[in-house]
Amino acid sequence: MRIFLSFFILIILSVLIIKPVTAKPVPVEYYSRLPAIYDAAISPDGNWLATIVNYNGEYVLKVYNLANPSDKKKRGTTYPSSVKVNWVRWANNEQILLSTRQSEKSKGTVYYSGYLFAIDRDVTKSRMVLKPDVGKAGSGVRLGGVGMFRQFNNTVVDFLPNEPNHIIMAFGAEDPYAIGAHKVNINNRSKTSLNRGSTDIQYWLTDRRGEVRIGQGRKEGSGDWRMTIKDGASNKWRGAEYYPGLEAGSAVYGFTSDQRELIVGSYNGKDTFGLYVYNLAHKKQTRKLFHNNKYDVEDIIVSPDGKSIVGATYLANTIKREYFDAGYKDRIATIERQLPGYQIHLIEETPDGRIALFKAEAASVAPALYLYNFEEKRGDFLARDYPEIGETIQGDVTDVSYTARDQFKIPGYITTPPKIGSGEVEFKNLPFIIMPHGGPYARDTSSFDYLAQFMASRGYAVLQMNFRGSEGYGSAHEEAGRKNWEIMQQDVEDGTRWLIKKGYADPERICIVGWSYGGYAALMGAITDPDLYTCSASIAGVTDLKDMINDIKKYRFGKHAVKSFIIKGFKDKDDIKANSPVKRANEITTPIFMAHGTDDVNVHIDQFTRMKSALKKSKAKTTFMKFKDEDHYFIDFENRSKMMRGLDKFLRDNLGESEAAP
Repeated sequence: MRIFLSFFILIILSVLIIKPVTAKPVPVEYYSRLPAIYDAAISPDGNWLATIVNYNGEYVLKVYNLANPSDKKKRGTTYPSSVKVNWVRWANNEQILLSTRQSEKSKGTVYYSGYLFAIDRDVTKSRMVLKPDVGKAGSGVRLGGVGMFRQFNNTVVDFLPNEPNHIIMAFGAEDPYAIGAHKVNINNRSKTSLNRGSTDIQYWLTDRRGEVRIGQGRKEGSGDWRMTIKDGASNKWRGAEYYPGLEAGSAVYGFTSDQRELIVGSYNGKDTFGLYVYNLAHKKQTRKLFHNNKYDVEDIIVSPDGKSIVGATYLANTIKREYFDAGYKDRIATIERQLPGYQIHLIEETPDGRIALFKAEAASVAPALYLYNFEEKRGDFLARDYPEIGETIQGDVTDVSYTARDQFKIPGYITTPPKIGSGEVEFKNLPFIIMPHGGPYARDTSSFDYLAQFMASRGYAVLQMNFRGSEGYGSAHEEAGRKNWEIMQQDVEDGTRWLIKKGYADPERICIVGWSYGGYAALMGAITDPDLYTCSASIAGVTDLKDMINDIKKYRFGKHAVKSFIIKGFKDKDDIKANSPVKRANEITTPIFMAHGTDDVNVHIDQFTRMKSALKKSKAKTTFMKFKDEDHYFIDFENRSKMMRGLDKFLRDNLGESEAAP
């Protein structure tokens, strides 16, 4: 595979090229940046590349001429820090679609609003595809008393590759909550209604031909699931009850190339989630498409032309693929052979399958963007997500598992400082960071984690565990945590004790650090196990479960979400109170670090302010960092850098200098 730096990538990286740094700690800013290439897309003809570059904390849209590297015309524009980019995609060979979101407020409640823009290839003209004004008054947020404000104006159902000037979008035309499917002309913004809006439908799905065939959502009031299905033969719309064995709330992944065949997710009597084909004509499940006995299915793999399903993905320690099409398997294997040991994350392919755009990473190697031309059998390295890190040696990541107190096996990952990998320091009695993931119904994998590698660069080893409640390992693993939040906390504690028993961790130098739910777990760890942790750091963490429940209820269908998300994990209201850090802050004696953004939609800022006030009654030494106009993910570069510098100092003050530090 021939790797080279093309002209257009030299432009991106001209100010970022550095030499490897190993003699001293890598600067915090090298890890706190957002990925340099946040997203990328290739035009259908393969001649143009659109990238979302993050430079100095700003999003920059840049377009490059792949067909003519000598083309030096500058094509790009920047976006203010208040605008967050979701994705970029080519609508056709001349126009780009850019999806964005912004934090806004209504009656004191923070929420995200989404927008879609059509931009010409030279990045000289930009237009909002769908304006947020809605004509008919209804329940929602008023805009100056005129009409209604629609929150989501960027939901694309189908990009319609065979109709390059049109896309199908889901939105409410007259009532912001009555979501219908509409064909939209991205040039003149004209709209054709395909399916009338309904307050009971929030999602629409097309078949392989681009025809809207499925509507799914929750009913107003009851929150019960509803599904409506268009029969491919009669064109009649029918409810899910017309099809035996098909539930209204079924996970639907799409259609096969046969318009009668629906791909649905099902446990089908097993512990894990698999893919099955439901034949709408025969009104029954007809065959298994994919089912792994250890891991839940993640998604389907679609052919480059979008006409057929060629495989499925699932997450083991890394992303895995199961192919139904031997030819397509050979294509991706061609790429994998060129980058052995790397995870390949396919972004997209040209419809003719000639060129693939993808990122490749390893647990100890940050992601990088590549192109591969199958006709020419040539690969092009484009750019690194963390260019300042470059070729510096990162920490090794090892898959581990430990036994919880009830003999349940908990999988996890240990990231060790580079000095451990080089043999300079023995993996014994080290300062350790315990880092439970957010969610809590998410999971960690053996992939590059900037926060874990940042801590390893300071000489700390890091344990990340997929405690019960983590997704992807089957129903028993996930539901055990959903039904009992205390088990999730115990799994974290048991992982810490395992490290001590093994002699890996110095029991006097262990800090628990987490983000979101992980921040909640960090605070609860300081309460339930004060002798186990030297310090505790919570970033955008939950502190008051009752208040969190009330906050979620402010959003549409929130009262139904909290039942499965929080309430089912506790016995009663007293149990919820006993497991809320803010209610037990006076018990904390461990040093505490807390950081939060004022515009956090996921975990509102009052979770931070209440805990800060409550900790005044404790004996804990505290460090608080509040960031104006910042969201849950610390998207702003300066804010994230400042937060991580504060965390770096907090860890150093409480754990001391590590013998494994550079």
